[in-house]
Amino acid sequence: MAKTGQPVPLVTSLPRRRFLRSSVGIACLGVFHLLSPSSAFATFDPSSGDPASGSRIDWDDGRLIQLEEGQTASCTSLVSGQMYCVVVYNLSQHDRNVELTITWSNQQPPATLIVPGTTAGEGNASLILISGSDTSTISISITQGNGGKLECWLISTSMPTNFQGLESKELPADGSAYHLPKQLIYHSVMNSGWYHLTIINKQTQSFVIQVSSQQLIIFVVNPVEHPNLNLLALGSVQEGKQYLLQMPASGEQPQYSNALIQGKGEQLIWFGASSHQDLENTIISLQSLYLPNSDDSIIIPETIKGGLICRPLGDVQ
Repeated sequence: MAKTGQPVPLVTSLPRRRFLRSSVGIACLGVFHLLSPSSAFATFDPSSGDPASGSRIDWDDGRLIQLEEGQTASCTSLVSGQMYCVVVYNLSQHDRNVELTITWSNQQPPATLIVPGTTAGEGNASLILISGSDTSTISISITQGNGGKLECWLISTSMPTNFQGLESKELPADGSAYHLPKQLIYHSVMNSGWYHLTIINKQTQSFVIQVSSQQLIIFVVNPVEHPNLNLLALGSVQEGKQYLLQMPASGEQPQYSNALIQGKGEQLIWFGASSHQDLENTIISLQSLYLPNSDDSIIIPETIKGGLICRPLGDVQ
């Protein structure tokens, strides 16, 4: 049977850790399928799982869509080696929970994610993480009897390709502070050298996601006493590898989250996954720590006070 994701408390007293090496203090919601070599790449035929009634949405561009009862949205253009995140907001009236069915493999049963109801659509996003190395296709459906309405879009370093209803901007590495409202996606190419990322929220809690080609980092800024994150990881996606949770360490200012990024020409993406109100208070800043005229080899520090060391997944032993 498919597993159902429910919000769970996050651990708020995590010690600072080296990038990718420590277990993240979160109970992941959903399904972790470790695939055998013979089924490492699942070819899913979306036509084999049509709902009994309703309409099908071509979602190959990953654009913002509104999904209703009886509808299925299918993306058949996932690329091997790329990480993807489906962002889901509940737009239903009267705080109604919505059961979302996710199909990604003909060898694995569909997974289920309960998207919590919110007042006036002002809740946090639910997240679905999947790797293009596991499948080229993902479908999301609201089956008959579940009702409700969801707002969804698909994010990677190359998606969406259609930004209708969303906004995309380059994040300058100039150290200035920029607002990060809901549905705004920032992007920046990390050239060779070091960068410092700062995310600030002095009024409320906010979730901010950083996406690279092979990994996501979930920053929890100014966390409440018992923050909830509704997340479903599919296939081979694992915490501590394909995604990380980053919370303020004990003794640090919780309103600030920092990361030191080593650039190697890769594009990074940032977006907010909280309510419209919480993201209105969220600030993001990227600063280049460029060292001119230096041929010295880069030494990776063991730890960094006040932040995470972010570097390409393949560089970490």
